[in-house]
Order: sequence, then structure tokens, then C-alpha cells
Amino acid sequence: MIAISTMWNALKQSDGAVIIDELKDLGFDTIELSRHLTLEQLEHFKPHLKETKPCSIHNFCPILPNVRQADAENELIHLSSLETDERKEAIKWTKRTMELAVDLEIPIVVLHLGKVDTYDRSYLMYDFYEYGEREFEAFSKKVNEAMDWRERKQAKHQDAVMFSLDELNELALRMDLYLAIENRPRYYQMPDFDEVGLFLEKFSGSNMRYWHDLGHAMLQERVGLCWADRWLEAYNDDLIGVNLHDLKDLEEYHPPGFGDLEFEEILSQLPSDVLKVLEVKHGEPDELAEARELCQSIASKEE
Repeated sequence: MIAISTMWNALKQSDGAVIIDELKDLGFDTIELSRHLTLEQLEHFKPHLKETKPCSIHNFCPILPNVRQADAENELIHLSSLETDERKEAIKWTKRTMELAVDLEIPIVVLHLGKVDTYDRSYLMYDFYEYGEREFEAFSKKVNEAMDWRERKQAKHQDAVMFSLDELNELALRMDLYLAIENRPRYYQMPDFDEVGLFLEKFSGSNMRYWHDLGHAMLQERVGLCWADRWLEAYNDDLIGVNLHDLKDLEEYHPPGFGDLEFEEILSQLPSDVLKVLEVKHGEPDELAEARELCQSIASKEE
């Protein structure tokens, strides 16, 4: 089964019923609720969810108060924050997402954990890539410098995440929800490769799982942070879902088959029974329908 995220049209359509109708017209019977949805759009959804079932939801959903839909992807409060009030606020709004999941019978809440509070040097890695200098020693030096800065500050943020997840995991067990830790694209964001293992080990035997964003993993590989295949090799046993999108160089969220990734090879690495969700921002309706058919045909070969 291939589902689709509301990322594609949540900002284009104010009426939630129209959002669902457009996705159904593309051949999708199952949807993922993205961070871009307003409370009003969610209310529009409710009468239609018997036919079009939601499979997963990203925190925070609905969007936070006083935040524009276009800014919903920006992480304004963090489960990793060292500021107690901010972290409590992030927990509060994550709980709201979890309550919505129970109300709409959504089994999986995908968590964005936050970041390590360090100066963002991503632009240096991106510049080296854009200028074709990825193989030079200077590129590796900049990557190592950035990671060194991260490592100096990450321990306290890891503890903050542990505290946040401890409270949320206890609630998830009572609610019978899965919490899924998603990999992120930037080096300063959490979790990095090792942190996924750290958090999964801490909450082993609970409802904590791993959510793999294919595009984020490939983006990390392209800027020298982590080989993309390592994530699935290490965390396959805890994998509960995957976001699928293509890349054009370093630009994310293109429909599979309309960028430069080899999806037949990539999808062959995924378990046949894992949830697969197209998470696409760009693309016309016919391209999304074609992407769905591509992913479905490849997935069928692996079953």
C-alpha cells in the first residue's frame, strides 16, 4: 500500500474536504496528516475519514497557534530544548497531536525531536556540493568541524529528549499509539544516526519505533554526513514507516521518478509490509499519479 501526505495540497486548499478529494482522485485511499494542517481543515476531514483512512500524523498537528501555514515546517519549539518552559510547551503540543491521533484512529505519531543548539554550518556543505567539490579534503574538513561542534553540545540535548520521550512514551502506552522517531536532513537536527539507536535502546520493549525519511537520508549522504543505507541496515527491526520523495541535487520533496534517485534499488531495501508514504511538495497531479504507480509496481515485485 502507498499512502500520501497532505503536504502536497494543504497549503493550496483551505477546505479539508477538497484536500481529501484531490488525493482520492490521484488514486490514494490512505493519507498521512502533515504539520501544515489547520484545525479548520481537520474538522472538514472528519466526515470523510471512513473512506480515506489516515495512517500516520506528524507532530505538531494541527499547526501551532499564531503560526502561518507556510511556516509550519519551521521548528519553533523543541522536545530537545534546554529551556524547561519551551520543552514543556513542545510536550504539551505533542500530546495534543497524540490526542488527535486517538480521536481520528491514527495508529502512528511521527516525532520531530528538535535540534542541538549550535551554529548552523549547513550552508558550507551545500556550497561545496553545488560547486562540485565534495571529494576534496576541504569538504571533509568542514563536515568534521561541524560535527565536532555538535558533539560538544549534544549530550545535554540528548538528556532533554530522553526526559521528553519518557513522558510521551508513558502516555503512548496508555493510548495504544506508536511513537516513531524520524531522521532529519540537517547535521544539527536530532536524531542523528547514533541517536536513533540511543533512544530506541532506552525505550526498548515499548511503543517507540523508527520512521525513515528516504530523502533526508539521501540528503545527508550527499553532504557527507552519513551513508544513506546505514539507517535501514541498523534500524530495520524497529522500522514502522517510510516517507518517500525524490531529490533534484539537494532539493527535496519531488515525486519519486522525477528526480535523480534510483527508486527501484531504494525500495528493494524496504520490508514489504512497512508503511510507505509519498511526502511530496512539488509536482503536478499527473506526476503524483505516475509516482504512485511507480512505487506500487516496484513494491509489488518485492512482495
